[in-house]
Amino acid sequence: MFMGRVIGKVVMTVKDESLEGARFLIVQPFNHDGTLPGPPLVAIDVVQSGPGDTVYLVKGREASMPWINPHCPVDACIVGIIDQFHLDDGGVTPPGSTGAVA
Repeated sequence: MFMGRVIGKVVMTVKDESLEGARFLIVQPFNHDGTLPGPPLVAIDVVQSGPGDTVYLVKGREASMPWINPHCPVDACIVGIIDQFHLDDGGVTPPGSTGAVA
């Protein structure tokens, strides 16, 4: 699992039948210290997250499991919305921010 921020949405006119009704969002992954480990990616959304939400995702084979059809062609899936996270040093990072711990 890893964290990311929803930065956009994907609109498709044609998609695989097993993905009918699916909603896809663009997510920028980030590390707990705010660094970006890679470019944005497209993820299926099963928790009704929205723009600006801090989310956690799974990639690979596990990404298709939360969807209705666990054998669909999905590589990344948003499986939760993060309200805040706590670091071992006692810092709390609220939603809407990455980087320096408050």
